[in-house]
Amino acid sequence: MDLTFERGDAQRPRGHALVYFRVDTEPDKLYASYIVVLPVKADFGKYVPPFLASHLGNLPLNDFSAFAMPPVPEEISGHGELERLSDLRNDDLVFGSSMFSFDLPRMMEGITDAVQSYSQLCADYYDRQGLASAPPAAEGLAAGTSAEPVDEDDTSYSVNEVLFSLMSERDKLAELSRLLGKLQFAQEGNDDNMTGEVTEEITALSRHLPEEFQVLSLLAAAREATGRGSRLAQLYLDRCFRLSDGDTASAFSLEAQIEELKGGG
Repeated sequence: MDLTFERGDAQRPRGHALVYFRVDTEPDKLYASYIVVLPVKADFGKYVPPFLASHLGNLPLNDFSAFAMPPVPEEISGHGELERLSDLRNDDLVFGSSMFSFDLPRMMEGITDAVQSYSQLCADYYDRQGLASAPPAAEGLAAGTSAEPVDEDDTSYSVNEVLFSLMSERDKLAELSRLLGKLQFAQEGNDDNMTGEVTEEITALSRHLPEEFQVLSLLAAAREATGRGSRLAQLYLDRCFRLSDGDTASAFSLEAQIEELKGGG
């Protein structure tokens, strides 16, 4: 696929890019994804829990050097937002291609081709610098310039973020339940480090579940470390499972119990 660079330089790719596609039958819509080319090849299989590995099919986990998330481009509000995001994050902004109509297999094929093309541009760039594999910033560092500060709060490359994006909704809820048990154990043992780590994991997971699940409210309740908080957290969790099952009547009943318990607190 021939990628059109609207921001950045095809001869000096940054290794991370917003890529978007147009659909002829939907001229007002854009579909975008985010491509990452890792500076170091990773054996991703070492980090995948056994329960999840069976869902990944033939994904080459032992050579996980480039990928796109989400794996199917998602609709985005407009080109202006893509420009602002790429400017804010210092990403390449590239146009993939136009398709006649939105077709899931073709979109998946399109993003796969885009990943291959972008990663090849990165490989060519590294090769011209005499490097087998290196981050795009390496040339500047070698010349004595300072690297841009790393935002420690940026979770774009977190392994958990990748795993959560690959899970089904039911698996995400099972993981949420497991993490809540781990949080309770950490709090009972006064382990502040583990409590902080689990809180970050649940916060990351919340970004991959529908907002109506109110995962952050669930987390706040669980962090109370009181009988009332535990009860609220359990009600919130039960409500998540009911919403996932499409059982809105039970979810509404649980929401009423939540409001009653919160009001009584």
